[in-house]
Amino acid sequence: MACLSNSILPKWKNSPSSFFDWNKSKRPSQEKPQPNYHNIDLPFSPSLLRRTFLQGRELKCCYRASIDGFSANSFHNCCDFKGPCVVIGYTTKFFKFGAFNPGGGSGAAPFDYARGGPQFGADGLLSGPPLAPVLGGLAGPDTNSGIGDLRQAKSRLGLSYAQREDGKESLFGDECRITLVEVQVFCSPQIASLY
Repeated sequence: MACLSNSILPKWKNSPSSFFDWNKSKRPSQEKPQPNYHNIDLPFSPSLLRRTFLQGRELKCCYRASIDGFSANSFHNCCDFKGPCVVIGYTTKFFKFGAFNPGGGSGAAPFDYARGGPQFGADGLLSGPPLAPVLGGLAGPDTNSGIGDLRQAKSRLGLSYAQREDGKESLFGDECRITLVEVQVFCSPQIASLY
């Protein structure tokens, strides 16, 4: 066993945060970014969230495609790891639709591909489908090739979700593919701060 005297130990001007100074190489860019919320009113009644994790919580818009960008990358940069969320879409024909994701964020949604937008069920609702095939459920390397555009949406009901009461097989009625002019995602900042 060896003993060291204080005279041979290094002297620090300021005491380090740990003996090995683990955080020395950590750059400010590696710290968790602060979320940017858009100040807009909820486009739906909060009563629609009854018996969900979001009931009674303050909700803010964490993603607005017309401002943040319509690419799947923009969507994931703003929405991943936010917890439960509500997705609202607006079509070119002034049709408004929405969906609730009880998990939210990378890996928790039923289908969460890095190169695609929000997807509910196998094909119940998909906004911004990846433009390149995704094999085995993995998005592969983080590249810009095949990134989905959230202006494009498609819906086919019956596999994951019941058909509409009028018997239509698409959330959008007679059309299974539509063009979106806006996509908004609302989350609870309180829950998002836990991720």
